[in-house]
Amino acid sequence: MATATTLLSEELREETRQAHENAEHSVFMERLLDGSLDASAFVSFQEQAYLFYSALEDAVDACTGDSRLGAVADRLLDRRAVLQEDLRALGGTVGAAPLPETAAYVAELQRIGRERDVPALVAHHYTRYLGDLAGGQVIGRLMSRHYGVDESATAFYRFPHIDKPKRYRDAYRGALDAMEFGDEERHRLLTAARAAFAYNSGVFEGLRRVLEHRWPTQLH
Repeated sequence: MATATTLLSEELREETRQAHENAEHSVFMERLLDGSLDASAFVSFQEQAYLFYSALEDAVDACTGDSRLGAVADRLLDRRAVLQEDLRALGGTVGAAPLPETAAYVAELQRIGRERDVPALVAHHYTRYLGDLAGGQVIGRLMSRHYGVDESATAFYRFPHIDKPKRYRDAYRGALDAMEFGDEERHRLLTAARAAFAYNSGVFEGLRRVLEHRWPTQLH
């Protein structure tokens, strides 16, 4: 249980542990990563990702100027432009129809930007980009190994300006711990972090539902 002296980064890790595990062990992601599907499933995944990363980065634009967000919002982390290039290489589109689960995710990020809800935005930023800098980097290699996806189409998973991801993640967590949030804002941040993982899991479930007719035994 968190105490008054619990670091925010530690509380975030603990509060989202179960939601993180649920997202990691979704049927869609497990089958994608073990090679049971094909490159088109990966393309579908990235098309949905383009939509919610675009909404997230629009929200960051809307909240520029808040020093708390500024402490972690390194714009070199932004993924929209590299996703656009990856989708071009993959033969995908940035104009894919959002799944209902993606639409709900996007709507929440739009609300955050519209209301300049910085605590919630920090939570979503943390959830997405620190994940990309950790296990997310493995995904690109697995897509090449299992499905022959060319390296030119997995730039999303590479951060050339970060030579030591662990050090970067540690510095990010240190910046989180130095942020000044009141009790209500901290509660809102933690709630938003759990919700971010739930939205992510929802997208995976939406992809499973839409694609299961192509892989009825793998995705059932």
